[in-house]
Amino acid sequence: MLRINLNENELKELEERLKQAKSQGTLIYLDLKIIEFSHQGKSVPQIGELLGLHSNTVRSLIKKFQAHSFEGLKRKLRGKPEEKLKAYGKAYWEDVLSQPPSSFEKLATPDQTWTYELIQQYIEQYLQLKVTISTIWNHLRRVGFTSGRAKLSITSPDPDYQVKRQRVETLKKKR
Repeated sequence: MLRINLNENELKELEERLKQAKSQGTLIYLDLKIIEFSHQGKSVPQIGELLGLHSNTVRSLIKKFQAHSFEGLKRKLRGKPEEKLKAYGKAYWEDVLSQPPSSFEKLATPDQTWTYELIQQYIEQYLQLKVTISTIWNHLRRVGFTSGRAKLSITSPDPDYQVKRQRVETLKKKR
């Protein structure tokens, strides 16, 4: 029979972790309950039935705990795409969206203006995330971007354009 025997320190740690786990999430709490029930002498099938889990899941977790103690219970956070998207802040999007979509080779588009569909393609191609347009809209709003009508701005390719323009503006003011 597969069973966990906890010493006094491990039992105290289990109690503390169970208190904290109630607010953290159900998976962590379930893992700790498996450990607790196993320590109480319940069999693997009994634990599975009590918690609504398959016996193999219970057995696997008990073996992880026996091999690595509480460290064996840590779960890898896979994360939802929208959570991963949070890593890209305003500065990142300012840099990307200041360039025309046509400048990104993987997008293979002649378009000069960004659309949500193109942003979605960009995220899939360059960030390897699959997200919906509404998720993109929400994320961009969260980091400080709002969508609106595109404004046409014409600038000169002349590197001294700004200096010359300021000179013309000051001459106009003097009149």
